Amino acid sequence: MKVVALSCTQRRLPSLTDALLDAAITGVVREVGDAEIQRIRLIDHRIEMCEGEDTCLDPEVGRCTLDDDFAQVVGLAEGAQAMLLAMPVYAGNVPAVLKIFQERLKSFMNAGRRPFGNLLVGTIVHSRTMLTEPALASLFPWYLRLRNRNVASACFTQNDHEDLTRTAAVDLCVAVGRQLGMTLDVGRSRALDRTALPLVQSPPRPRCGGPAASSPGA
Repeated sequence: MKVVALSCTQRRLPSLTDALLDAAITGVVREVGDAEIQRIRLIDHRIEMCEGEDTCLDPEVGRCTLDDDFAQVVGLAEGAQAMLLAMPVYAGNVPAVLKIFQERLKSFMNAGRRPFGNLLVGTIVHSRTMLTEPALASLFPWYLRLRNRNVASACFTQNDHEDLTRTAAVDLCVAVGRQLGMTLDVGRSRALDRTALPLVQSPPRPRCGGPAASSPGA
């Protein structure tokens, strides 16, 4: 069971984003003990901006022709069933390093299988003051295009807290990871291993406007 842990901060280590992501990873491992965690910090890789030439969409080309670390990062996610994504909010939206990566994934638009797609996802968003929810919402068109399913999210605003890692934010990130792990665990269990609950149906009731049911002894 492979899970990609995608850190989208633009800070070098140590970073708050990575600390919250680590907490979520703890939650996944708690539920899926054999989970293989593939950590990816986008800022540690050289990923150039898309030049908008769209040559990658040409069937005779079929790939992005920019010479950088993009293909290597895509390869790291090979075989994953799930993803934890953690990001800060910059200027009210996703960080530039993630936006660039999203645009580069366009090169697989015509591919039968899209990298970073068909995944269960847990998402963590944090900011200094506000706008975490709009930033989170901006991810969903991308998830939808990749056919990902977000199963748990958490948003945190730092405000007057000097260190979010000393707040309940850590516990909530663990909960995001646990939810993702439980969903993965249920998905891989065979139907025969599950206990089938009996189907309970309520007795039929008179329909609105129909004749009233007669009571016993009437």
